[in-house]
Amino acid sequence: MKTLQLRMRRKFALRGEVLLADMEEVQPQHGYTLERVFELLYVDFIDKFRKGDNAAAIKNILSLLDDE
Repeated sequence: MKTLQLRMRRKFALRGEVLLADMEEVQPQHGYTLERVFELLYVDFIDKFRKGDNAAAIKNILSLLDDE
């Protein structure tokens, strides 16, 4: 395992926290944090990358990076 550092705009982090708080109303004690959500997304991305199923995701990431 290796620790990855992630930077994001405060506005987006706050939106994520609001989403998780809203989920808490529907599913109390869900236990998700932004860190856990990103961990799950990363693991899924790596799994799909190994299987060769991530061409669309890679294009999306590259287009997002071009927008900044």
